[in-house]
Amino acid sequence: MKNSILICLFTTCTLFAHAQVFEGVVKDAKTGMPLPYVNVGIVDKGIGSVTDNAGRFKLNLTGHDADSLKLSMIGYKSLTYQVASFIKDAEAHKILLLQPTVTQLKEVKVNNHKWKQVVLGNTSQSKSTNAGFTDNKPGYEIGAIIKIKKSPTFIKQFNANIATEVTDSVKLRLNFYSVKDGMPDQLLQNENIFVTVKKGQQRINVNLEPYNIVAKDKFYVSLEWIQNTEGHGVMFSASFLGGSIISRETSQAKWEKVGIAGIGFNVLAEY
Repeated sequence: MKNSILICLFTTCTLFAHAQVFEGVVKDAKTGMPLPYVNVGIVDKGIGSVTDNAGRFKLNLTGHDADSLKLSMIGYKSLTYQVASFIKDAEAHKILLLQPTVTQLKEVKVNNHKWKQVVLGNTSQSKSTNAGFTDNKPGYEIGAIIKIKKSPTFIKQFNANIATEVTDSVKLRLNFYSVKDGMPDQLLQNENIFVTVKKGQQRINVNLEPYNIVAKDKFYVSLEWIQNTEGHGVMFSASFLGGSIISRETSQAKWEKVGIAGIGFNVLAEY
């Protein structure tokens, strides 16, 4: 009899835990089309993910009733829920709709000006000193703060050297943020910038002229892992005394300074 009670209690607890493993789909509120690569996660915690090609995601919300669940992507209004309320009305949240936003490009007035071109950031090509993605968790983001020489600075190209062999094709998202209190703050771009790193590739170069990215002060540049592959991470050239690496382990997690070497991310810019 006692064993039967224990089994019942165990089964009940297991079912309760499973009830908080939430699976949903994110769609465009206007078109009804699934939205891939939406950041979904518990704010400032290590629980998060990125929607797949069909807009689907899966999160274990157990133990986070008092925390906030946030969904965000460039070009859409963010959604934020208290986890307890979200779970309570889980059936109504199986399909989540993001409202598209209309973003106007900020006008930058430049009078007669002779442009200077410069490379900013860490240009390391080292193979022995490296830093980067240690796993392929969706939403894992890593980067560095880059200082500018003069405002406004137009960011023309992103560059990075790959230090270890890429064993399988990897899809990343390139992000640029303003900086507040030494940490990434608001996104600077108005569009998603996707980067595919192919097997055997040794360098990343991304033309940024179509995106009109303007920095008025120091900025943070990162690469974000957004699609699972069979490979195991990607490592980039780095250097000691090359600045601090700032990363977050998954979507909506808290930013943290990690490591003692600066990652080899740099940009071609004009000011």
